[in-house]
Amino acid sequence: MGFLWKTAKLGIKVGLVAGAVKLSIDNDIWSTNNVKGSELYQKLKKYILPGTVVFPQQLPTVEDVQLKAGGKWNNAVDSVFTTIENVPSSVNTVANRLINNK
Repeated sequence: MGFLWKTAKLGIKVGLVAGAVKLSIDNDIWSTNNVKGSELYQKLKKYILPGTVVFPQQLPTVEDVQLKAGGKWNNAVDSVFTTIENVPSSVNTVANRLINNK
């Protein structure tokens, strides 16, 4: 199974690189023709780049991220210490049940 997975993973990587090289050769990316390169860049700007732009207003602010991360951290620490605090009473309850169920 490990060999098959590694082989498939390598095949996917090689396929992606080969596809990118083939696409760049088909679109004449490597030529020294400036006019064709300019046309290709205009096409790229018109069709591809608008879908890849992430607008800053959609991203959370730094303060929001810090507040959310701090809240999660504080909740996790509180949960750990609450669990540690409740361990003796839980052990005591289990021990009493075992003793009384002879």
